[in-house]
Formats: sequence, C-alpha cells, structure tokens
Amino acid sequence: MTNALSDDDKLAIARRFAAASRQNDPEAYTALCTPDAVTWHNFDGIEVPTERTLRTIAWLHRTVPDLAWLDVALLATPSGFVSQTVMTGTAPGGPLNVNSCIVVTLTENGLVARVDEYLDPAQTAVLAG
Repeated sequence: MTNALSDDDKLAIARRFAAASRQNDPEAYTALCTPDAVTWHNFDGIEVPTERTLRTIAWLHRTVPDLAWLDVALLATPSGFVSQTVMTGTAPGGPLNVNSCIVVTLTENGLVARVDEYLDPAQTAVLAG
C-alpha cells in the first residue's frame, strides 16, 4: 500500500506519534490513529486495539518513572514510516534497555492504521521486578 503523503509529512506524523507515546498523552495518540487501528507484536503474534496499547503505555510510564527513548533511526516508507529506538529507564528489576522497531502503516490522510512492533521480550524481563 502506498499513499500520497510526502516523506516530510510521514516523518512529521511519526514525530507526533512518538511524542504522544512518550508524553503518555492518550488523546493525542488516539487522534493520530484510525478508529480500528491495531498494534501487532512480534513476540506473541497478537493484534491489539489502540485502547489496549494506551493501557500498556500508561503502565510503562507508571512502572518506569524515568522512561525515555533514544532515537536510532526514523525513515519514511511507501506506506508510512519505520522507527528504531532504544527504550531506557530504571525498572523494578533493574536498568531497562529495550531495542525496538515499529513499522507503521498510514492511511491516505495520514492516520495510523497499523503498527507492527518488534522487540526482544527477554529485554523487558526487568519490568516484572
């Protein structure tokens, strides 16, 4: 799927999407998504709706008070964008250091329709304490 958005448009949307997550702003995050947007996880093969993704984001911010992301790469694609980051912070079980990549599909009008999230769940074990 390709769309008519310019690469600059796609990257601007990507930055707003990241900011909504990083600032734990569910209203901004939801406004950037289609009503039926889903996030798929590589580690369990499950697609979850935006509402569940928002609960996870809120939980991460509660669990890791100094949660932060280091941007590694942000690239526009024909259908949206790819973002590679390292999520860091102090988790209950010790230092958090999670390498993550999301492949995001945008609609023609620039809304997030799908997020494919890739990470190693072993790196998240420290979240459990």
